[in-house]
Amino acid sequence: MSWSNSYATRLPTSLIFLRHAKTLWNIDGLTMGQLDIALSDIGKKEAEQAVTALQEHPIDLIVSSPLSRCLMTISPFRRTGDHEFIVDPKLAERAWGVYEGVPKSHRGEEPDPKDGETDDDFRLRVTKALNALPIEKNILVVSHSGVFREVCNLGYIHSLAHAKLPHATPVVLRRAVEE
Repeated sequence: MSWSNSYATRLPTSLIFLRHAKTLWNIDGLTMGQLDIALSDIGKKEAEQAVTALQEHPIDLIVSSPLSRCLMTISPFRRTGDHEFIVDPKLAERAWGVYEGVPKSHRGEEPDPKDGETDDDFRLRVTKALNALPIEKNILVVSHSGVFREVCNLGYIHSLAHAKLPHATPVVLRRAVEE
C-alpha cells in the first residue's frame, strides 16, 4: 500500500476530472501553483467548448478548486443545469513557493520547495479532499494537473498519472479494485 492509499479511507469508485482551461501562464510554460491566474482568451473558448463534452456525463455534484482558472472553466457548464456545487480549497494546486512564476523547466525536483508545500502535505490535502466526497453521487472534480497526478496515485487509472493531461477535457477515472 502506498503512502497516499494508507490515508485513503472512503474514496468514490469513479469520478470525472476536468483540468482548468488554458491561461497565458500555461501557454508560456510558467509555474502557477496557487497564484490566482485567470483564463486566457483561448481558455475562455475551451471552457465554452467543454460544456458539450460534460453534458455527455451524468453529474450530480461539482467540486472545484477555488482558483479563478477553475471557477472560470466550470462557469459555462454551471449555467446549463442545477448541479450541486462546492468550492474546496483542498483541491487547489500545489503551493510551489519560490517557483511560482518561474518557467517549469527551471523548477527544482526537491520534495520541499522553499516557501512551498511539501510532497507529503500536498498528498495528504488531496487525499482529505477525496475522502470527503460522497461516494453515492456522480462527481465532477475541477482542478489542476498536480491534483490529477495525486488522484491517480490514489488508485485512479495509474497509467495516466504522469501523462500530459489536456485542458478543459473531461477524463473519467475509475478506482482500481484492490485484492
